Amino acid sequence: MKALILSINSDIGKALAKDLQKRGYEIFGTYKTNKPKVNIMEENLFRFDIKDFDSERYKLWLKSIGEWDLFISCVGTQKPVGKFIDVEINEWVEAVATNSCYQIAALINAIKIRTSTKHADVIFFAGGGTNSANPYYSSYTLGKISLIKAVELLDNEIEFMKFTILGPGWVKTKIHEETINAKDKAGENYKKTIEMINNPSKFNPMEKVIEDIYQIVSLPKELVSGRNFSSVHDDLSIDKLKKLKKLNVDFYKLRRLHNNQ
Repeated sequence: MKALILSINSDIGKALAKDLQKRGYEIFGTYKTNKPKVNIMEENLFRFDIKDFDSERYKLWLKSIGEWDLFISCVGTQKPVGKFIDVEINEWVEAVATNSCYQIAALINAIKIRTSTKHADVIFFAGGGTNSANPYYSSYTLGKISLIKAVELLDNEIEFMKFTILGPGWVKTKIHEETINAKDKAGENYKKTIEMINNPSKFNPMEKVIEDIYQIVSLPKELVSGRNFSSVHDDLSIDKLKKLKKLNVDFYKLRRLHNNQ
């Protein structure tokens, strides 16, 4: 089995690569700047800026991989942190694309190089702000919400793959440094982030996120594909998901209530 991890040098990416190897996956990963310290063959690592999703270099690397079984994107940035009217607008536009469009485009090219309709799993990561205004993180929030809808659209169009997005919650990773560096621009989240870092037991364990990913991979398409799950709040047992689907076929999908009544 082959797993392709975008941003393998992220904390979640490295943890996933290590665990997937133990479970028999051959790992392929991309990194943007510094080569990650992971026990993976040199040729399986690819220096890659996500905005170069359509480059010939990326396409050739994908062709060298061939058929893959699991595609996981760990790409994400909270920058620029601040109010709409205060952030640098070009940086903001680029960040929205990084958090959504570029990842989707990179996936589409990865799907196109597969020569068969063999089953595969695709997993993105959601972020905060789906159920609230989440001020000061607009580019991050908008990008992640775009991914939530993208998995539903992809699920509707491609029958032989599962497309899922998982909200990991507060996990102890480097992404929180972006809030720390933003200081007052992050509003109340600056103080909250400091408190979390000083109380690491409050973080959602990395092991829980990884186990949720394996659970999603093990479940049937009709129960998980096109849906947005929370590692912190959701029971991913098959019995629970069957009950939710019986109550509402569109459970955990992006919807406006009452429009279908």
